[in-house]
This record gives sequence, C-alpha cells and structure tokens, in this order.
Amino acid sequence: MTVKVIAEIGCNWSDFMSDARAMVAASKEAGADYVKFQLFNEETIKESPLKDRLTPLILTEEKVKWLRFETNQNKIGLILTPMYLEAVEIAAKYADIIKIRFLDHENQQLIDKAMDTGKPVLISVPRPMIGPFFYHLRVYQLYCIPKYPPAPEDFNLDQACACKGLSSHFPHTLFDLAFVINRIYDDVFIEKHVMLGIGYRAFFTKESLENPGSTAEIYFKPEPIDAAVSIGFPELKNFISQLKLIERIQRTRI
Repeated sequence: MTVKVIAEIGCNWSDFMSDARAMVAASKEAGADYVKFQLFNEETIKESPLKDRLTPLILTEEKVKWLRFETNQNKIGLILTPMYLEAVEIAAKYADIIKIRFLDHENQQLIDKAMDTGKPVLISVPRPMIGPFFYHLRVYQLYCIPKYPPAPEDFNLDQACACKGLSSHFPHTLFDLAFVINRIYDDVFIEKHVMLGIGYRAFFTKESLENPGSTAEIYFKPEPIDAAVSIGFPELKNFISQLKLIERIQRTRI
C-alpha cells in the first residue's frame, strides 16, 4: 500500500520568497511527498474575477527554477500544473510529475504534450474515464468534484475508489480517509489544498510601529484564495499520521 500525499500550494501564497518557501518546508515537516504549484499566464486568467490577485502569482521559469532548488533542499517532490502549452516545457524541465487540472481533462493537445515529456501525468476527472490513457502506467486519474467546496452528497465513493487518486476540495479529511480505506489500487495519490493560516494578517512597517496612531503604513494580507477548500499544516500532519496508521492496520490482514 502506497498513498502519496500532495500538498497543493497552488495560488494560496502571497509573497513568493517568504510564503512559498515556508509552505514547502511546512509540507515536508507534515510528511507530504510532493508540493504542487500552478503555471498560468495573463492570458489564462484574463477572464477571472480574481485576475488582480492572481497576476502577481504568475510563476516565471526563473521562479520555478528556484522552487526546484527549494524542494531539493527540503527533499520533497515537485508537481507542476501547466495551464497553457508553453508551460508544459517548463514543467518538463523542473517537475517530477505533471498535473492536468480538471478544466483541462479533455484538453487533448495539452495532455498529449504532457505525455510526450515522459513524466508521470496526473489528470483530475469527474469519474473514471475509459480511453487511451486509462491503462497507461504513467497516467493517474484523480477523482475530482469541481466545486469549492463540494457538498457531502456530491461525493461518489465508488467512482472515487475506481480512480488512482483523489483531488479533494473538501476543507477536512473525512472523505479522503474513506477513499484510502476503500480504494481498489495500492498505489494512489491524494491531493489536499493547504494554507498557512485562516483570516487576515496585519503587517506593519517600522515607521508605523514608531507612530502607534498612524494607520497609513499598515496593510493587510488577504486570506488564501482557496481558503474555502484548504486545510492548515497541523491538520495535514494529523491526516498523514492517520494514513500511516491505516497502512499499519491493513498490513495485519490475513
């Protein structure tokens, strides 16, 4: 039994050099096997209502190269989600695994280019998809409910367990544990959205601290974009501990 846990950092960071670095280290400390980041560009997000918040989070190749260095230092794997064709080339150079998001699970051009890299490919799907990649040894279909967050009645345990992984949008781990216990494949992935904290955190400049009555230099960092579907790192660590316990219990079966 091998359950590989992906800490989906995605776009849940604000400052690249501090937040992203801290989240990579926290993912490793929690016991995750991989961290995952998203590769989008201005064209990808031009219609998004969150465009202004997402634009500063665009990862250049130089930033991805830095992420590769950080993940190597922390001895944790790196997964990248390319959202445009040219991003596949960046993922091919730096990622251990390429992930295809749910919105692109029928984007054959993007999937074909990812497959051409020779790397393992994860694809978020609404149900097990029978097709040319279903039995491919490098392809892992991850059951995904494209709601933020889903309702309990949206979850289909049979369809989830027929896939080789779960991309969870639940802000807890109940359904993830149900998947682990009931799955039919030994080698699977679980992707959990993670965040550093909930709510707003105030940041103060030196000048504002020296002038307590001043608010001109105070600004607020908004809560993570995907806070509604994310868990904190303490909960991730507890979840991974539960997975290891399940593995020990299942090994005692006759």
